[in-house]
Amino acid sequence: MDYTKLLQAILDIAEEMLVCGAEVSRVEDSIERMCTAYGCTRVNAFIITSNIQVTMEDPDENIVTQIRRIVRNNVNFDKLDYLNDLSRWICGEKPSVTEIRKKYDKVMSRKNYPGWIEYLGASLIAGGFAVFFGGNFEDGAASAVLGLAMMATIRFMSRYEKNQLAMMFIISFCSGLYTFLLMKAGLGTHQDKIIIGGIMLLIPGIAMTNSVRDMLTGDIVTGMLRLTNSLLQAAAIASGFALSIMLMGGGTL
Repeated sequence: MDYTKLLQAILDIAEEMLVCGAEVSRVEDSIERMCTAYGCTRVNAFIITSNIQVTMEDPDENIVTQIRRIVRNNVNFDKLDYLNDLSRWICGEKPSVTEIRKKYDKVMSRKNYPGWIEYLGASLIAGGFAVFFGGNFEDGAASAVLGLAMMATIRFMSRYEKNQLAMMFIISFCSGLYTFLLMKAGLGTHQDKIIIGGIMLLIPGIAMTNSVRDMLTGDIVTGMLRLTNSLLQAAAIASGFALSIMLMGGGTL
C-alpha cells in the first residue's frame, strides 16, 4: 500500500466535502477514521476554511504529511451526501487506492441540477420573500423577474470573477439597477420590497449557520473565519445595492 497516494485520495474527498459545505468537525472526523482504518496511527488533521493539513504515521512507522489549499466554495448537499457515504464505505471495506479513485470519480461526475431549475428556484424565492416582507402581488411578480435577472448575472459572473466579495458587490449593484429598470417599466409598486426579495438570493445563510456550528463544536478559529467572511459578504451586498440606489437618485425608498 502506497500511503502517500492513499492520503492524497483521502484529501481529495475531504477537500470536496469542505467545498460542498460540510462542517470542519465532520471533515476532520472523516479523515481520521479513513486513515485509522488502514492501520495508520497518530493521525492529526487540522482544517480551516482555506487549508487542510494532515499528518499520520503509517504501519511501517513512516511519517506522511500533506497540505491542501482550498480556494473554492460551491455548496452542494447532494454531492456531500455521496461523499460522506464514500468515506464510510472506505472505512468499512478498506479498498485499494484505485478503487477509491473509481468511486470518487463516479461521485464527482454526478450531474448538477439543470439550469432551468436554478432559474425557477431563484424566481420563486425572490418573489415569495418580496410578498412575505409586505409587498403586494405586483411586487412579488417584479421580484420574481429580478430573481431571473440575478441568476443570469450570477452564472455569467461566476465564469470570470472568483473573488466572492467582488462578485457579491457587482451582482448586488446590477440587481439594484435591474430593480430601477423594473420600476421604470411599471412593474412593481414598492422598490424596497422588490429589493428585499432579491437580497435573499445573496445572503450567505449557510455560511453563517456553519460558522456557529463550528464554534459550538470547538472549532473557534474556523467558525470566526467563516463568520467574518459572511459578514464581509453581507457588507458587500449592502454596499452594492446602496450604490445603485444612490446613483439612481434614491428611487422610491
